[in-house]
Amino acid sequence: MLFDRQARSAFIIACVTLALCGIGFRSAVGYLNVYLKKEPVELRAHLATIPKTLGRWKAVGEARPLDAAMIETLGTDQYLDRLYVADDASGKGHLLIHIAYYTGMIDAVPHVPDRCFVAGGGLQLQALPYNYPLPIDRSGWREDPAGSAYPLATFTDRITGRGVTARMPLGDFKLRTTEFLREKSPDERTFAGYFFIANGRVTPTPEGVRRLAFDLSTKFAYYCKVQLVARGRDLEAEPFVTQAADLLTELLPELMRCLPDWFEVESAAEGTSADVG
Repeated sequence: MLFDRQARSAFIIACVTLALCGIGFRSAVGYLNVYLKKEPVELRAHLATIPKTLGRWKAVGEARPLDAAMIETLGTDQYLDRLYVADDASGKGHLLIHIAYYTGMIDAVPHVPDRCFVAGGGLQLQALPYNYPLPIDRSGWREDPAGSAYPLATFTDRITGRGVTARMPLGDFKLRTTEFLREKSPDERTFAGYFFIANGRVTPTPEGVRRLAFDLSTKFAYYCKVQLVARGRDLEAEPFVTQAADLLTELLPELMRCLPDWFEVESAAEGTSADVG
């Protein structure tokens, strides 16, 4: 009986200690402004509003919607799949683009080609992906008169004909690229490249997403994966990256119009104005 009383006492003490630790942990998290769960930030416009004509690139065909199982695997129902073809292409200007948007998550490991393609039976021809610098034309970008660090890009809305201004992401644009072969087409090469936009900044790696979007001091978080794939017998990495940059030069302002304006998100949290100039 003495043992039972001691066991009960020890159990009660343990429960009280755990409760006090939980209260203390929550208090410390609140005091230090640590956010373990991120608040969602919604898209400003649906990804499908990105035009099917982007400079010399035009979308062809219609991508089939993903079924419920594939959406569950992808981890989001906010995505865009399109095949863009360059007007002057001679069999080499075909780029399949995939954009996926994520928000309101505790943490995540993004789906990337160097994992998914191999799991799907692709043969990876290099040990690790290579981060190629993306030569995106930023000559039309300008400083933000509102004082943000984010450059501005202005483009013409395809429907209204009016000028639209969007804040562009910060960071060095790099395309994390891997070359694959497929068993069914051993003489055809596949290049898959991707990067992420996370909380208004770009990064080529999933680890970078965790650093940018899941910083414990940030209340809100989102990230967007931008992936491009090309297939062909005579493909090389550098021409693939050049074509990707050419398409992305036209696509990025349209994409940033859809994504949250991170300067506005930060300004709203601080109670300041963030109108685009």
